[in-house]
Amino acid sequence: MNFNRLIENPLFFKWIFHSSPEINAYWNHYLESNPDYRDQVNELKSQIETYLKYEDKKLTESEKRSLAIRIARKLEQADTKNMQSIILRKMMRYAAIAFLFLFIGGSLVYLYMERRQPQIIVNNSALPAQVQEPLLILGDRSPISLNQGESQLDYSANGKIILNSGQTIMDDNSDAPPEMNTLVIPYGSRSTINLADGTKVWLNAGSRLIYPSRFVDKTREVYLIGEAYFEVKENEKQPFVVKTSDLLVEVLGTKFNVTAYPEDFAVQTVLAEGSVEIKNSDAGRREKGLTLESGYLAYFNKKTQQTRTQKVNVDEYTLWTSGLFSFTNTDFNRITKKLERYYNIQFQFDDPFKGGIQVSGKLDVTKEKSEVFKYLERLTGLQIMEVNERLYVIK
Repeated sequence: MNFNRLIENPLFFKWIFHSSPEINAYWNHYLESNPDYRDQVNELKSQIETYLKYEDKKLTESEKRSLAIRIARKLEQADTKNMQSIILRKMMRYAAIAFLFLFIGGSLVYLYMERRQPQIIVNNSALPAQVQEPLLILGDRSPISLNQGESQLDYSANGKIILNSGQTIMDDNSDAPPEMNTLVIPYGSRSTINLADGTKVWLNAGSRLIYPSRFVDKTREVYLIGEAYFEVKENEKQPFVVKTSDLLVEVLGTKFNVTAYPEDFAVQTVLAEGSVEIKNSDAGRREKGLTLESGYLAYFNKKTQQTRTQKVNVDEYTLWTSGLFSFTNTDFNRITKKLERYYNIQFQFDDPFKGGIQVSGKLDVTKEKSEVFKYLERLTGLQIMEVNERLYVIK
């Protein structure tokens, strides 16, 4: 068995170090359904727990992960080739689960697992690691392909879902229990969603949102990877919570932007109107968070786990919803990163120092790429050369 792959599974790591009734139930079900893996999974779990039992000091998260890696490598080396072959064949059916962790972000998955319906994650395991088109997944049904580029979803309180103001893709019974939906927007596409409570969400390129078809709990919770702008319908009795792998953003009714791409070093929350409270993802319900004021940015550093705030030009963080990129004294490589996601392309600098050129201006990215690139060339004095339709070199 590939023990290294196992410990990379955030659900396994959470089972060992941050167990809960829900995560225990998930692994009990998994082992019952996969008896061929039971010995290997339990062996790795037992080895780690035995070490922890006799460890005097309290381990940091980094030390826990290093410990798990060392033990997994030893077990990997001791495993026989025959056993590896058997397990590999069995694992083919479940490999997509591991792909799903990469696809929607491993840490987000176990945040979601703390809530209800963990089986939905398993049932969606056929989803490939990389997608080329926007997808909507309704509960445990097969994915529905959406429009490339721009798409719009409208949810009603009675369970109806309308695509692009015309096509009804679900006309459900309002008495049926709500189910978790997943909207996947790859690079090169964007989407807007009118949720059942009246909240409107703009989902940027390379983003995913997990949300219920209707909000029936004490809080209205959604799960984000990537970037989204929210206009939350006010409801003091049912706070709205945006969960990322690192932060919780709680509001009653307001307008704000959250950027939480897995590959970025930070999670950024910018408040356009109202107020929000920001907490670490592992904070307790009663634990006090950071209150952000309108016009301010909260910058959470994933490495240091520290948050700093500063006054910003909100337009620079929200105008993307209208197809505009606004920036003031911004490093050129930060601008190209946004363009890579928006157009689903890649830039390369012939000299990395050119990425540090600071640029101010506004880009209308709804125009043709060639026109946008010519404007950037005028601003920076550089050349943007097309290698192929997906790759551009900046000289």
